[in-house]
Amino acid sequence: MKRGEFARLAGRMWDEIPGLARQGVEALSVEARALPHPDFEDVYTLGECVTEEWPSGYGGEGDTRSELVLYHGSFAALAALDPAFDWEGELWETILHELLHHREAAAGESGLEELDRAEEQNLRRLSGRPFDPGFYRAVPAGADGIVRLDSESFLETTVPEGASEVRFSWRGGDYEVRIPPDARLAFVAVANLAGGRLCVVARRRRPWWRAWTRGSGAPPAELTRRALPVPGNGAG
Repeated sequence: MKRGEFARLAGRMWDEIPGLARQGVEALSVEARALPHPDFEDVYTLGECVTEEWPSGYGGEGDTRSELVLYHGSFAALAALDPAFDWEGELWETILHELLHHREAAAGESGLEELDRAEEQNLRRLSGRPFDPGFYRAVPAGADGIVRLDSESFLETTVPEGASEVRFSWRGGDYEVRIPPDARLAFVAVANLAGGRLCVVARRRRPWWRAWTRGSGAPPAELTRRALPVPGNGAG
């Protein structure tokens, strides 16, 4: 899609959004350049919400004003990588995502920023780079205790000192996977459940007398295991 057509489509989409929802956004602009991620190949920023706070003059917080910026070059770069790239769907998603950034900034909230950070930390994990091992905790868990981030499900469980079996519940059944007995923290991709997109995060329970000592600083173990049903607990 050429830049002119892209800009016209973005403008039509923007006009379809109710004015009240767009309040405080000064402009929606399109830039020709691509904005690649500094660390990850084939990852691009599609849009940004550039926000400023304007003093009210009465000692209050004032108004939040933003500009939404779309990077046509980033869309084009991803389309070149994927013949099935959905220009219209990705454009809608990007506009709404950046608009939500504005609404959160205006309300003094940061949930979407935390989600964006969690997604980037998970990308670092998957690419073998250092990452914050508690990244998934920034995303609220569902009623079942599962954190869903991108296409993965994260289930945290605590493992006693020295134990090599990790037990967990999944969809009404109880299962276990094995981890090294000296692993203090492990991200275990469960190969035979949820299409391999279930990650059990096993955190070692430390005895009270070690609670105030420093850890080894070793990175979390990244494992792939098959889960075995715990007999008599309905797993299957």
